[in-house]
Amino acid sequence: MTTINDLPNEILLMIFQKVKAKKQLTRTCKRWNELIVNFLFLSIDLSSEERIRKFMDITFTRSYGQLDIYGVMLVRSDFDWTDSSRQLENAHAKRVRYESDPYVLLRKCLQVVRQYEGIVEYMSLTFGPIMDKSLMGFLPRSDGPSLLESLVIRFESWDNIKSEDWIIDRMEFISEEGLKEISEMPNLKRLEYDDNRSKGDRTARRKFFDAIARKAKAITEIYLSCNYYACFSDFRIIRSFSTQLQDLSCTVYPIFVKDFLQLAFPEVKSLYLDFRPCTTMPDPGRFFENAKSLVDLNVANINSDEFFRQGVYCSSATVEWLTITGNQQIPMDGLQGLIGLKELKLYGYVGSEVQHAVPHSTSLEKLVIERCTSGFSFYGVLAESVPHITELHITEDAALNDECLRINVQNVLDFLLNPNLQSLSLEQCGRNVNMIETVRKIKQLMAVSRPLPHLEIADFW
Repeated sequence: MTTINDLPNEILLMIFQKVKAKKQLTRTCKRWNELIVNFLFLSIDLSSEERIRKFMDITFTRSYGQLDIYGVMLVRSDFDWTDSSRQLENAHAKRVRYESDPYVLLRKCLQVVRQYEGIVEYMSLTFGPIMDKSLMGFLPRSDGPSLLESLVIRFESWDNIKSEDWIIDRMEFISEEGLKEISEMPNLKRLEYDDNRSKGDRTARRKFFDAIARKAKAITEIYLSCNYYACFSDFRIIRSFSTQLQDLSCTVYPIFVKDFLQLAFPEVKSLYLDFRPCTTMPDPGRFFENAKSLVDLNVANINSDEFFRQGVYCSSATVEWLTITGNQQIPMDGLQGLIGLKELKLYGYVGSEVQHAVPHSTSLEKLVIERCTSGFSFYGVLAESVPHITELHITEDAALNDECLRINVQNVLDFLLNPNLQSLSLEQCGRNVNMIETVRKIKQLMAVSRPLPHLEIADFW
């Protein structure tokens, strides 16, 4: 008789993914335990005295495929708080020094990493503000190649703890000295480096990225985020994997914007670029021509209309999902060059000139607008500009008010009664209480003439 154990591993894994109590299944048999271990997640939160004490008393014996440690840091004590009920999230929380070894917690964190570095496939480490120099010590250093597939590094500012409470002496406690060579990471596909501090150690950042470039050759996803002006190492790590990256998210700094736009990303499918620090923009045409596989494009804080007209709209024919964010005006003329565009999200302000303000696309199916239109001149021609749209979401557009609807009531109704439209969402729009009555009338008309499968109209100013 055929039993569940006759199923191949691939099918069993699909079944286990649907089960919430996975730990209980590990007791069934050795085969199930080996399969389920990749789903088991060890999460360690060190944000309070109670959690630290619990962590220090635990001996970890079970195998885990995913490891997350939050709160790796050095302060005046790793155990004692002035008030045990206070946590890092409390602005008045403060650690004080007693007789305990201030490095014992850090040693235990490193011990856990060493214990699981040979088997974990996902590892996430969240460090305190001045832990840069200890970062390299947490990279895999097992005898054989690491099985790590995804590595997440985060630095938090935790401004609520005063600078004098941080231990800044002997910060080389965890150093390269005496440690094994960093393991090869042939399976590492995803790297995320998120820095929420106002200032960091650029040298430590560069050493970390250089080590990753040497030991991990298969990375296809890179996500870089930084609140301070980062160094050239961001560009170097991106350049090292540019020809094989499929997902990339980063801030482009003036120090390397020109060199960055000369890189080729032939395999990239999803791309997020924030140009906030840049005041000048080189010609991006060649950059987008080389991104021949690009499907999902998200750009933020572009201060150049030509970036869109000569770059995105002219040279990104493969893009299907486009998101534009920023406080600058967003030009729409030339959008029809994206012949396969299906979804457009605008988080900014569309220009006041009608011919440049309205998206024209015969392929567009979903349009999301947030705080960015010129009002009646925009909505008056929207219906003919995007004739095949099926979803429309409008949020915080103060220009969509009672006056706008009164001037364009027939155009708006024609658009809403379009047989292609299946979903409509309007939230926090308008500044006139009279609009509530207008919307009520529209909803009544639509309920009789054109019921939508999904209709949501709420929170009008």
